[in-house]
Amino acid sequence: MDVLKKHRDFWMYCVFGFLASILNIVIFDVAHNNLHMQLWLANTLAWFISNTFSFFVTKLYVFRTEMKDYSKVIHEGAFFLVSRILSLIIDDIFMIVAVWVLPWNNLIIKAIDQVIVGLFNYFSSKWIFDYNNRRLIQRLREIRAKRKEAGKY
Repeated sequence: MDVLKKHRDFWMYCVFGFLASILNIVIFDVAHNNLHMQLWLANTLAWFISNTFSFFVTKLYVFRTEMKDYSKVIHEGAFFLVSRILSLIIDDIFMIVAVWVLPWNNLIIKAIDQVIVGLFNYFSSKWIFDYNNRRLIQRLREIRAKRKEAGKY
Protein backbone atom coordinates (compact mmCIF):
# COMPACT_ATOMS: atom_id res chain seq x y z
CA MET A 1 0.00 0.00 0.00
CA ASP A 2 2.90 2.35 0.71
CA VAL A 3 4.10 1.95 -2.88
CA LEU A 4 0.69 3.06 -4.16
CA LYS A 5 0.64 6.08 -1.86
CA LYS A 6 4.25 6.97 -2.60
CA HIS A 7 3.66 6.93 -6.38
CA ARG A 8 0.05 8.16 -6.33
CA ASP A 9 0.69 10.89 -8.92
CA PHE A 10 2.14 8.40 -11.36
CA TRP A 11 -0.72 5.89 -10.96
CA MET A 12 -3.37 8.61 -11.27
CA TYR A 13 -1.60 9.95 -14.32
CA CYS A 14 -1.63 6.45 -15.80
CA VAL A 15 -5.41 6.17 -15.32
CA PHE A 16 -6.20 9.59 -16.78
CA GLY A 17 -3.45 9.29 -19.37
CA PHE A 18 -5.02 6.03 -20.48
CA LEU A 19 -8.38 7.79 -20.86
CA ALA A 20 -6.75 10.64 -22.82
CA SER A 21 -4.97 8.08 -25.02
CA ILE A 22 -8.23 6.24 -25.72
CA LEU A 23 -9.85 9.57 -26.60
CA ASN A 24 -6.87 10.36 -28.87
CA ILE A 25 -7.04 6.98 -30.63
CA VAL A 26 -10.82 7.14 -31.14
CA ILE A 27 -10.68 10.67 -32.57
CA PHE A 28 -7.75 9.70 -34.81
CA ASP A 29 -9.63 6.61 -36.02
CA VAL A 30 -12.78 8.54 -36.85
CA ALA A 31 -10.91 11.42 -38.49
CA HIS A 32 -8.39 9.37 -40.49
CA ASN A 33 -10.09 6.06 -41.19
CA ASN A 34 -13.72 7.18 -41.44
CA LEU A 35 -13.58 10.83 -42.52
CA HIS A 36 -10.41 10.22 -44.61
CA MET A 37 -8.48 13.19 -43.24
CA GLN A 38 -4.76 13.29 -43.95
CA LEU A 39 -2.68 11.42 -41.38
CA TRP A 40 -0.99 14.46 -39.81
CA LEU A 41 -4.23 16.48 -39.72
CA ALA A 42 -6.21 13.67 -38.06
CA ASN A 43 -3.34 13.14 -35.62
CA THR A 44 -3.16 16.87 -34.78
CA LEU A 45 -6.93 17.11 -34.25
CA ALA A 46 -6.82 14.08 -31.94
CA TRP A 47 -3.87 15.65 -30.11
CA PHE A 48 -5.67 18.97 -29.59
CA ILE A 49 -8.86 17.44 -28.18
CA SER A 50 -7.14 14.85 -25.99
CA ASN A 51 -4.69 17.42 -24.62
CA THR A 52 -7.46 19.85 -23.71
CA PHE A 53 -9.06 17.02 -21.75
CA SER A 54 -5.68 16.04 -20.30
CA PHE A 55 -4.84 19.54 -19.04
CA PHE A 56 -7.90 19.74 -16.86
CA VAL A 57 -7.85 16.19 -15.48
CA THR A 58 -4.10 16.32 -14.86
CA LYS A 59 -4.43 19.62 -13.03
CA LEU A 60 -7.49 18.70 -10.99
CA TYR A 61 -7.19 14.99 -10.29
CA VAL A 62 -3.56 13.96 -10.74
CA PHE A 63 -1.57 16.80 -9.19
CA ARG A 64 -4.59 18.28 -7.35
CA THR A 65 -3.90 21.92 -8.05
CA GLU A 66 -6.59 24.55 -7.74
CA MET A 67 -8.28 26.51 -10.50
CA LYS A 68 -9.15 29.60 -8.44
CA ASP A 69 -6.52 31.96 -9.84
CA TYR A 70 -7.32 32.61 -13.50
CA SER A 71 -3.86 34.02 -14.33
CA LYS A 72 -2.20 30.97 -12.74
CA VAL A 73 -4.36 28.64 -14.85
CA ILE A 74 -3.39 30.57 -18.00
CA HIS A 75 0.30 30.44 -16.98
CA GLU A 76 0.15 26.69 -16.33
CA GLY A 77 -1.82 26.20 -19.53
CA ALA A 78 0.87 27.98 -21.52
CA PHE A 79 3.64 25.77 -20.09
CA PHE A 80 1.44 22.73 -20.61
CA LEU A 81 0.79 23.68 -24.23
CA VAL A 82 4.48 24.29 -24.97
CA SER A 83 5.49 20.94 -23.50
CA ARG A 84 2.70 19.23 -25.37
CA ILE A 85 3.63 20.90 -28.65
CA LEU A 86 6.96 19.12 -28.31
CA SER A 87 5.03 15.89 -27.79
CA LEU A 88 2.90 16.67 -30.87
CA ILE A 89 6.07 16.93 -32.95
CA ILE A 90 7.28 13.59 -31.59
CA ASP A 91 3.77 12.17 -32.14
CA ASP A 92 3.47 13.38 -35.75
CA ILE A 93 6.97 12.27 -36.75
CA PHE A 94 6.51 8.84 -35.17
CA MET A 95 3.11 8.34 -36.81
CA ILE A 96 4.19 9.44 -40.26
CA VAL A 97 7.42 7.42 -40.27
CA ALA A 98 5.89 4.33 -38.65
CA VAL A 99 2.83 4.23 -40.93
CA TRP A 100 5.03 4.56 -44.02
CA VAL A 101 7.71 2.11 -42.84
CA LEU A 102 5.79 -0.53 -40.90
CA PRO A 103 3.09 -2.54 -42.63
CA TRP A 104 1.00 -2.60 -39.44
CA ASN A 105 -2.47 -1.24 -38.90
CA ASN A 106 -2.37 2.50 -38.17
CA LEU A 107 -4.33 1.99 -34.94
CA ILE A 108 -1.70 -0.42 -33.59
CA ILE A 109 0.97 2.15 -34.42
CA LYS A 110 -1.14 4.87 -32.80
CA ALA A 111 -1.42 2.79 -29.59
CA ILE A 112 2.37 2.32 -29.47
CA ASP A 113 2.79 6.02 -30.17
CA GLN A 114 0.52 6.89 -27.23
CA VAL A 115 2.72 4.93 -24.81
CA ILE A 116 5.86 6.74 -25.97
CA VAL A 117 4.23 10.16 -25.95
CA GLY A 118 2.49 9.40 -22.64
CA LEU A 119 5.80 8.87 -20.85
CA PHE A 120 7.15 12.16 -22.19
CA ASN A 121 3.92 13.91 -21.19
CA TYR A 122 3.99 12.53 -17.63
CA PHE A 123 7.42 13.92 -16.87
CA SER A 124 6.73 17.28 -18.48
CA SER A 125 3.37 17.57 -16.65
CA LYS A 126 4.98 16.67 -13.36
CA TRP A 127 7.48 19.47 -13.89
CA ILE A 128 4.75 22.00 -14.77
CA PHE A 129 2.35 21.23 -11.93
CA ASP A 130 4.92 20.46 -9.21
CA TYR A 131 5.04 23.43 -6.87
CA ASN A 132 8.56 22.56 -5.70
CA ASN A 133 9.74 23.25 -9.24
CA ARG A 134 7.82 26.52 -9.27
CA ARG A 135 9.61 27.68 -6.14
CA LEU A 136 12.92 26.93 -7.83
CA ILE A 137 11.87 28.90 -10.90
CA GLN A 138 10.70 31.78 -8.71
CA ARG A 139 14.05 31.81 -6.86
CA LEU A 140 15.91 31.88 -10.18
CA ARG A 141 13.78 34.83 -11.31
CA GLU A 142 14.50 36.67 -8.05
CA ILE A 143 18.25 36.09 -8.46
CA ARG A 144 18.06 37.36 -12.03
CA ALA A 145 16.11 40.45 -10.95
CA LYS A 146 18.67 41.21 -8.22
CA ARG A 147 21.51 40.87 -10.73
CA LYS A 148 19.74 43.23 -13.12
CA GLU A 149 19.29 45.77 -10.32
CA ALA A 150 22.97 45.47 -9.42
CA GLY A 151 23.96 45.94 -13.07
CA LYS A 152 25.56 42.51 -13.33
CA TYR A 153 23.28 41.28 -16.09
